[in-house]
Amino acid sequence: MPEHKRIQGPEETRNPLLFLQTEEKSHKPTLDGRGCRDDGRKPNQIRPLFLQCGLNPHATGSVYLEHGKTKVLCTVYGPRDKERREDLNPEGVLSCEFKFLPFSCKERKTYQQDQEEKEFSTIIAQALQRAVKLDTFPKLQLEINVAVIENGGNALVAAILCASAALTDCGIEMFDLPVACSVVRFGTEFLVDPTVEEEYARSELDDSVGSTAAILLAYLPTLDEVTTLTQRGELQAEEVMKGIELCREGCLRIHQRMRDLLMQQVKAIS
Repeated sequence: MPEHKRIQGPEETRNPLLFLQTEEKSHKPTLDGRGCRDDGRKPNQIRPLFLQCGLNPHATGSVYLEHGKTKVLCTVYGPRDKERREDLNPEGVLSCEFKFLPFSCKERKTYQQDQEEKEFSTIIAQALQRAVKLDTFPKLQLEINVAVIENGGNALVAAILCASAALTDCGIEMFDLPVACSVVRFGTEFLVDPTVEEEYARSELDDSVGSTAAILLAYLPTLDEVTTLTQRGELQAEEVMKGIELCREGCLRIHQRMRDLLMQQVKAIS
């Protein structure tokens, strides 16, 4: 006699591992004869941006952002009292916590922050701190929480953009709207705003080129000031300057797009 109080499972089941792509079957990024990437973009093109403000009514400011296939949610709390009262500072303090949600990447992430996520948290705080008027909330702390819902590539840049928009949403006074952009060297080409496949792909050229190198730039366009610059991999001096200039041009385009999206949010509210 069947147990009616229990949820009956399906009669047939399949192993979920059968539906997963193995590393051998995964697609490697390429450039076609026209110089276009797998998603149809030119090497210097940026993926579409979308953002929605005010999703969390319990937070001071919140933004959901999509950058291509990358989806990020950021909430800002404060300014409020610092956790450590002995570390009183005449100016305010900006703290950030970055986290990949367990289901956001191909390999499942843990619930605790790993070393990469702690490093990303520091980079985001450094990228935003110069733009915020910290003297407007002395001896107080502004907490920024960034969660990556889906990692489609360039997650750190998307997190900086989302946090920047969230600061704007909560009405914090800023000198400028901070933006960021990154490039990767794929073979002999520089690709702006890389996908996750382009970020972790190894070059198929000779060993002198080596694995993919990357540059990330956080920038204040109005002040013409760089707040953060990171590099991964080996690059020649000429390549570094070329990568920085590509990132700067990308930041200018992203800054204009971010302003347009934020203005649309303001008009929708009013």
